[in-house]
Amino acid sequence: MKRFSMAVITAAMTLAACGGSSQGPAASSSGPSKVASIAAEVPSTVPTPIQIATDATYSPDEYIDPNTGDIIGWDIDFGKAICKVMGVACTFNNVIFDNIIPQLTASNPRYLVSLSSFTPTSDREAKGIDFVSYYKAGEGWIVKSSSTITVNSAADMCGHTIAVETGTTEESDAWAYIGKQVGGAALAGGKDNCAPAKQDLKVTSFEKQTDANSALLSDRADIGFLDSQVAAYQVKATGGKVKTTGQGCSVAPYGIALPKGSPLEKPITDAVKYLIDNGYYKTILQNWGVQAGAIQSSDVKINDNNSIGATCVP
Repeated sequence: MKRFSMAVITAAMTLAACGGSSQGPAASSSGPSKVASIAAEVPSTVPTPIQIATDATYSPDEYIDPNTGDIIGWDIDFGKAICKVMGVACTFNNVIFDNIIPQLTASNPRYLVSLSSFTPTSDREAKGIDFVSYYKAGEGWIVKSSSTITVNSAADMCGHTIAVETGTTEESDAWAYIGKQVGGAALAGGKDNCAPAKQDLKVTSFEKQTDANSALLSDRADIGFLDSQVAAYQVKATGGKVKTTGQGCSVAPYGIALPKGSPLEKPITDAVKYLIDNGYYKTILQNWGVQAGAIQSSDVKINDNNSIGATCVP
């Protein structure tokens, strides 16, 4: 199909609405328009609408609006802005997080791009993915408001059951903290950091972040381990039923995921830089209260895997 001359953004839903998320801010009437020089970088052979995969269980980044059933979030607003700048139609699809990379790298992929709070890692890149950095976030913890547990560092996870989403950095970090790969196999060079205290750490994984949140609220887990701005948002989303605890760690870039060699890599990179330099990016982040993770256009890079500050796993 030929590329459209104007952006027509729709949201294709594949799952029913998920509970536990509050409604997002009202959409701004002003926003970017097509930038001819960037639109010209999109090959006419790229099928439109461009199918974008996102795991819509990770509020406020990407989630289901409980009132409308639409996929919303600051990642979604930013993705729509990127598509407008490129002058193409885009459709957002709700996909289980752990399935996104395999579907991006399939021989006949349905999805060409993913905006889904990905942290670039060498393991993910080795699977055939490039990441265009556009944000930075750390890992954080939540507990029930009635809980007496305080997590000041990863060491405080010892002796507790930890709820994580499958395929996330938090899942691999929780396992790595006890010297294991995801699932329990020994990790080469790993160390069980909970052994000296003789307090076992149990990792419980869920396909959706909303299910991990529910496990915490129903006392099937003691601690939720997730991205820091998502942890903070859960306080609002649950009406104060959970609280954040401790300081975030392993602050690292977020990246837009594309198959290696994708013809969309350059136009998306240039669109991200344009949105940052012209203030649209800042406005989107401020609308959602996540501006603390903003980056400069000079920080927009391919496969930036560099953490900032203290890491969660020694």
